[in-house]
Amino acid sequence: MAGKIKARICFICALALLLSSCDFRLKSEREVEKYLERQYGQEFTVLSSKSVTDDYYDDDVWRVRAYTVSPKDDPETQFFVFNTVKGESFGVPGFRNGLRDTYSLDIFGKAFEMRASDTDMEYSFDYFYPIKPSLVYYSDLYVNIEPVSSENLETVCTVLSQAYADTSDVVKNIPYGVTVNLTYREPTWLENQSCLIKIDSLYLSRLDTNTETIEKYILDEAGKYQKRLQQTGP
Repeated sequence: MAGKIKARICFICALALLLSSCDFRLKSEREVEKYLERQYGQEFTVLSSKSVTDDYYDDDVWRVRAYTVSPKDDPETQFFVFNTVKGESFGVPGFRNGLRDTYSLDIFGKAFEMRASDTDMEYSFDYFYPIKPSLVYYSDLYVNIEPVSSENLETVCTVLSQAYADTSDVVKNIPYGVTVNLTYREPTWLENQSCLIKIDSLYLSRLDTNTETIEKYILDEAGKYQKRLQQTGP
């Protein structure tokens, strides 16, 4: 009996410690501005904010607030910051209280468009909208490039490498929320054969963004696809 009581007391103390370390509150506008200043080395201004908890797609969140922000020296440019409070164990919120912004992915998108404008590369942008009734508060950018083959591979890799370099010239962190989807298909392949290749945060955590590295990665992934086709058939 004494052992059970002791175990319960230890559990309650551990739970109380977890609760005391959790941050339940949403960030103030000033805290958001300070966070961005630390991230990007410049000053920002929060223009407005609103609660979007009830309309957020992620069911694990307890509270979410969306902020519309501009760089202090460029008020015409606007981007978004999301403050999410999540509970991950025992139904306790606050284990994850984080800020995520779209500033760097906007910079990447503009850099990519500029670099691609002098080529005949075909691409499109898609956005993820985390707020159900809104097409305003995007949080992720998907760059879709197709078709990609040995005929235009060098151009595609050069544009991507330049866009990443342009982004790094402005912000120190490569955009986490950007995913590049390439549909690779050689002219000699059957009509229904193509390989979807992703360049995302996992790729960026392991490989660099030099043109040659990107090209090798794409060719390696295409080679794996061809090998699977040989093993399983079309």
